[in-house]
Amino acid sequence: MRQIYDFAKYYYQKLSRLKLPFMRYPDSKTKNFKSIPRSKMKEFNKVRFHGPKKLACYNPFVNLFFNSRGQAVVCCRNQDIVLGTYPENTISEMWFGNVANKLREHMLNNDLSMGCGYCEHQFKTSRFYGLPSMHADYYSSTKLTYPKIIELELSNICNLQCVMCSGIVSSSIRKYREKQEPLKIVYDDKFIEQLKEFLPYAKEIKFYGGESFLIDNYYKIWDFLLEIKSKAKLHVVTNGTTLNDKVKTYLKHLNFTITVSFDAMKKDLFESIRVGANFEKVKSNILEYNKILGGKGLSLSITPMKINCKEVPEIIDFCNDLNATVNMSYVENPAEMALWTMPSKQLEELIEFYKFYKFKPIKSVNADYNFKAFSQFVNQISQYQKVNAKIEKEYELTLKTKDECYQIISQTLDFVLRENIIFESDKTEIYKVIQEVETELSEDDKKFFYGNLTNFLETKGVPALKNFVANGFDVKKLKDVLSSLSERPNIYIKNYKNISL
Repeated sequence: MRQIYDFAKYYYQKLSRLKLPFMRYPDSKTKNFKSIPRSKMKEFNKVRFHGPKKLACYNPFVNLFFNSRGQAVVCCRNQDIVLGTYPENTISEMWFGNVANKLREHMLNNDLSMGCGYCEHQFKTSRFYGLPSMHADYYSSTKLTYPKIIELELSNICNLQCVMCSGIVSSSIRKYREKQEPLKIVYDDKFIEQLKEFLPYAKEIKFYGGESFLIDNYYKIWDFLLEIKSKAKLHVVTNGTTLNDKVKTYLKHLNFTITVSFDAMKKDLFESIRVGANFEKVKSNILEYNKILGGKGLSLSITPMKINCKEVPEIIDFCNDLNATVNMSYVENPAEMALWTMPSKQLEELIEFYKFYKFKPIKSVNADYNFKAFSQFVNQISQYQKVNAKIEKEYELTLKTKDECYQIISQTLDFVLRENIIFESDKTEIYKVIQEVETELSEDDKKFFYGNLTNFLETKGVPALKNFVANGFDVKKLKDVLSSLSERPNIYIKNYKNISL
């Protein structure tokens, strides 16, 4: 019955897009609010899975999120506006309090200035896909009751050290990579008792980590939900490494959906990203999850990065084979791993790769959803490409490999040595410094960007070297100059916020 309802709603939402040209949006020019421009709202509404809406975000009205630090917020991306902190505040004080109401007032006016900087930036650059507001669109209500969605990130306990992750969400990373003390466990049995007042009213309850199936408090909550025979949608995000008997019981008797983080179809690549995971075991658990769930309620979450971006289509094929849905988890940081910092030329090539990939010919509601998600993902890559091309043009960036860098530096030094009288002892020191710089470069086989590198050498590098010779040789200054040539400028990071299409 639920499938029929979801199917009907899906097509109703497609029809609802017909009203898009007639939508009216908040315009708060006369108030102390800064509304999102109508043009951006129209653009956003074209890609919303649940049809066009009047407001940009309904999270403050329907969503309550608890992070691992004891703080309650309305969204995973807005961690600045804290509704309250456990145990200093009760859950009721957090949800019905003044801070929450003020945030709701801002959102009624489509004003993202109250802690919503991430989404504000996404709107400016038209990077809509993956916005957290889409998760609340299904309910799109401004009537204040108990939260319809409760999101729980009660612990960072995790058995993996994923390359794009941090110690905030992985105890293993915090211990072994960051060498820090464990995060304090804030949530106790009293918190669970308070939460029981809210759980019966929730339509969706989402469990994050860490690794969800390793967090004891979640087992207590699931036991309570079994006790009250809850019909709420329970959504678990897992790395797919855990499937014990208790988990199987919960999956069979509660209304679970599962999202497994899965980033590559190649064993070596998968295990290099999800450090500590076994590819065969995770894939086997995915098949078992799907079997227990009866072939419905499974999704795979892909984190597309530079190292695995070409795996995306093949994972979508895998999803379609399982009748599972796909989610894209966008990486903003670490920036060096993120797609949005790729050169425009490489992004162009990636788009071409996606364009000519031949998907398996599978037709289903979920496959349709996945192809739409993929299409929006490619559109997002196109946005990155346009913005980066604009930045590159403005800052005259050229792509240089290490070898090209060495050649330019070598040619420059040959010119300086040829044009100036330099003692052999100084030459030895110069080449010693060059060797140090080259050693540092050789530790990273990535390509580097150089803003007008040749021009820099001609206008600054050579005169600087000549100046060193004329005024007495200074190894430290020379090393600073040469090292500056080998650094990859954070040109996109610094200038992305200033570029809009």
